[in-house]
Amino acid sequence: MIFKKLFNITLYVFVLLVPILPLKVKISILPLSADFIIASFLILFGILNVIFEDGLENIKLRNRNIQFFSIIVFIFLVLNAVSFFVAVNKGAAISESMRFFEYVFLFYFTYIIADEKTINRTFNLFFIAMLLAAAYGVVQFVFGLSPYTVNRNIRLNSTFVNPNYWGAAVNIVIFYPIVEMINKRRISLNDSLFLGLFIFNLLFSLNRSSWLAFLAGLFVILLLINKKFILSLPAFIIPLMAHPFTRKRFVTMLSVEKIAKDARFKLWKTAYMMFKEHFWLGVGNGNYRYFYPEYIERYPALFVRKELWSPHNSFLKMFAEMGIFGGLVFILIYLMLFYMVIKVYKGTKRYKVYALSLIGFWVAYLFQNNFNNLMFIPQLNVFAWLLTALIFKAFVLETKEAI
Repeated sequence: MIFKKLFNITLYVFVLLVPILPLKVKISILPLSADFIIASFLILFGILNVIFEDGLENIKLRNRNIQFFSIIVFIFLVLNAVSFFVAVNKGAAISESMRFFEYVFLFYFTYIIADEKTINRTFNLFFIAMLLAAAYGVVQFVFGLSPYTVNRNIRLNSTFVNPNYWGAAVNIVIFYPIVEMINKRRISLNDSLFLGLFIFNLLFSLNRSSWLAFLAGLFVILLLINKKFILSLPAFIIPLMAHPFTRKRFVTMLSVEKIAKDARFKLWKTAYMMFKEHFWLGVGNGNYRYFYPEYIERYPALFVRKELWSPHNSFLKMFAEMGIFGGLVFILIYLMLFYMVIKVYKGTKRYKVYALSLIGFWVAYLFQNNFNNLMFIPQLNVFAWLLTALIFKAFVLETKEAI
């Protein structure tokens, strides 16, 4: 079982290094980053394991949810191929498709190969990596190491590319200590320290959409546990009000006038106009940025600044790039990933805490993707796929034991 062992070891390396290595370079159309390089070895060992050890005939994808998910993914891959011929910049279309293939292969090989021991170790190692990243966030704050500021106030980005992505990354793990304490019905020192560390990083990312996403995820968690717990939700707003600048940032979210002036509205409208004018097939996968200059020239009212290409909305980006069918199938893929976690939460006895924590993350993630292009940030998005594959495989193994 050498290839399975190599896959497991590489998976451990992946979850330890990817959160703390923000390496991102590109050679021609080939994206080179920590996640892509390590994932390439994972995929290689996964293929070798399936061919030489498990055997192609023993691939177990009989689960109905996995089968339905596979159909959706296949349709999206076909639409990717169509989009290649539509795209003006073929390299960008290939690069974007390669990223999606990375997520798909990682999901399936993890689901096929991972056993219970691998799953538990992977979750623990990922949590350790995020603790290290959060600790570095504190170091950034104390020594002023972050290159990002707003009104001369430092914004933490830790080991991620920018504060928006870091705020979203914190939301992957911040719900775990909360759910753990509720589950144990006591406040432990470790969970309190972990929660305090993550809240600090979330606050000083100064990313308002991450704050709202956290509150949305927490609301759903409390609703699922006990509706009475929702009364405690305002307590989590208190830290936002404790520091003068976080308080000021929070209050701006309540100002209709400032919201109306937000540049995102122009960016969203630009993406919508692009979708409207390329309704069926879009402008081509990964090609939004190459059409952006043309649109701000044609519609001067949409101008924000020339170098700002992102639509700050993953769903609008996909509708603009791949048209109505690509956009709808893309949304369906992510809703299906979310549904798998819900399925686990409803049926598991052993992984209740993990599943509920991931429900909080998925609510936060889907919410925040309306304000940022997180689904196109590999260092972040890859864990939405990977952690879902792990928890769903854990559930499948658990239910088989129960039969």
